[in-house]
Amino acid sequence: MVPPPLSPSLSPPLCTLPAGPGSSRFVCYCEEDGDRGSFNLYVTDAAELWSTCFSPDNLPALKARFGLSAAEDIMPRFRAACERQGVTLTLQEDIASLTLSGGPWTLTFDLSKVPGPEAAPRLQALTLGLAERVCRLERRLAAAEETAASPKKSPPRPGPQLFLPDPDPQRGGPGPGVRRRCPGESLINPGFKSKKPASGVDFDDA
Repeated sequence: MVPPPLSPSLSPPLCTLPAGPGSSRFVCYCEEDGDRGSFNLYVTDAAELWSTCFSPDNLPALKARFGLSAAEDIMPRFRAACERQGVTLTLQEDIASLTLSGGPWTLTFDLSKVPGPEAAPRLQALTLGLAERVCRLERRLAAAEETAASPKKSPPRPGPQLFLPDPDPQRGGPGPGVRRRCPGESLINPGFKSKKPASGVDFDDA
């Protein structure tokens, strides 16, 4: 009996076989349910499905067979084999043999063909999960391209002050930054003293 499919929102590791282009292509993926303590490998050509059909009862014996402790998981081994293209598949009628190679270790699994009524919901979950993963990656790619294309805005540089500051309302005089005129200083040329002191109109000469 094949366990029910996991949620399509999960992203289990997967790979395509063979790695290069060919007439017969397969998708190999795995699922692990920590709550039930189950793990299974799957191979499909989008029409038929093969599975290891492990149960929580025989999983500890399987780990011991491959030299894994009870706390170790097989999924990291499968992910590493997919990244290194160390997954090979052999089909013989209704039986499939899957080999995972990664450095010093090699794991070989036997898979059985899943009946059509049981395979249909799993293939549907796989298709929906792949579509959701593609959409998520496209959104991330579009956001990255938009960020790379938009120019970085630099803060505006402070320009010269065109207007004098407002007078200090408390003191009633000019605010900071306004220099007071010295006595005798020319109004037309600030900084220079007047050559001739200012005089009033002499009404007696008139």
